[in-house]
Amino acid sequence: MADVDQRSAGVAIAAEHVRKHFGHVEALRDASLQASFGEVVALFGDNGAGKSTFLRVLQGIYRPDSGRIVVNNAQVALSSVRDAQRLGVDTVHQDLSLAPDLSVIDNMFLGHEVLRRRSLRAVGALDRRRMAEQTEAALRELSISLPSLRVPVRDLSGGQRQAVAVARAVMWSSAALLMDEPTAALGARQSEKVCELIRTVASRGLGVVVVSHDLPRILSIADRVVVLWRGATVLDVPSKGLTVPDVVATMVGYRQEAHE
Repeated sequence: MADVDQRSAGVAIAAEHVRKHFGHVEALRDASLQASFGEVVALFGDNGAGKSTFLRVLQGIYRPDSGRIVVNNAQVALSSVRDAQRLGVDTVHQDLSLAPDLSVIDNMFLGHEVLRRRSLRAVGALDRRRMAEQTEAALRELSISLPSLRVPVRDLSGGQRQAVAVARAVMWSSAALLMDEPTAALGARQSEKVCELIRTVASRGLGVVVVSHDLPRILSIADRVVVLWRGATVLDVPSKGLTVPDVVATMVGYRQEAHE
């Protein structure tokens, strides 16, 4: 992951006036969002507001019917998750998508395994020393402390597993990190640590988009807040001065005056 001063200034990821239909169902009718490099954007909305569909558009899972997607200051066409990843956008899913029986190191490099250089002794063998060194460096950069890098992920706490999932995504991202309910099923202390980690990720230069129902906690770490209502962006303001009642009122359909 590059440092902030090594990045281009501007837009890490954005979606502008996105529409998405599924048959006669209009899931998104005018959804917009922008996350700059180093910025945390909270995406809130009631059930059925279109958050999941919007996130899948940003991931490349769904192609929008209209509107445009921008990654690293350039308009792009995303046809798959691989497209998004090649452009530097990765996702931490609610289920974390970790392999519980594999070690922390193996999970960090799942799909990105490093092979040794060709030799007589081990052709195609994993370069575990290099993988361990890079894993340790990636965790250290995010101030993540684990009891061991070689234990199976299933032996870690919920907060530690979440940290591994975040660190893995960050290690392979260069533009933006998308997070789906990062504090779900975590206790208060673990949730606070995950929120600290989100701020650390942003401070390293990635744009971060967080979808969450944990309004008070995520609002406290966000730079901007975007609210979806019936498939449209109805609030997009700086988080400073915004309260949970403001967000809730907008989520249920009562527009608030702009908090500029």
